[in-house]
Amino acid sequence: MDTQQRADVFINVHKGLRRGLLSLALHIGQLDWTDGGEVITLGAEFATMLHFLREHAANEDEIQFPLLEERSPGSTRREKVAHKLLEAELDQLEAEWGKVVEDPDREGPGYEFYLAFNRFLSGYLAHMDREERAITWDFYKLFSDDEIKTGFQKIIARTPPQDMAMMLGYMIPAMNSSERLTFLSNLRQAATPEVFGKVKTLAQEVLPTKDWDNLLAKLG
Repeated sequence: MDTQQRADVFINVHKGLRRGLLSLALHIGQLDWTDGGEVITLGAEFATMLHFLREHAANEDEIQFPLLEERSPGSTRREKVAHKLLEAELDQLEAEWGKVVEDPDREGPGYEFYLAFNRFLSGYLAHMDREERAITWDFYKLFSDDEIKTGFQKIIARTPPQDMAMMLGYMIPAMNSSERLTFLSNLRQAATPEVFGKVKTLAQEVLPTKDWDNLLAKLG
């Protein structure tokens, strides 16, 4: 399946999720649990990642899966069940984090949280892999690229600007140069100049100078 020649379904957002999740896993593993400031910083990073995960799941549940169900009833049943199980795991992770914060000796609960997070991570990576293969293929069989892009416009419409900026802050650096150029070029055609300008400014903020200069030269 040549996803590079078709409209993006999951590639960019899943790259952003992988970037955030794997970075967080490394941060948790390296944390000095005796340093209260580091624990506070990690807590904020963890909360942001939880919000990203839940916003992405809502976009799929409310926009993408219903579109697919209209043309292929039952095709997203497995993913809907998986989302409920993953949400329960996120709730449990939040509970585990609460134990870390409340315990004066954070070493023990911190390690338990590290293990729990990585169990979640392994399952979530497998979940994204299935969506990227099976669900993407269903979209490509049943929808035109313009219809897929219309679905993304609905996602943008339901997402508050601050949440979209947060997600793009993970996604843009995770894309390769050609994906980044395609994403910004499509956005320039579909969005208002104000929205495009804000995303372009965000890209400059989150990208290394070399990557930003390369993108700017190609965007024109």
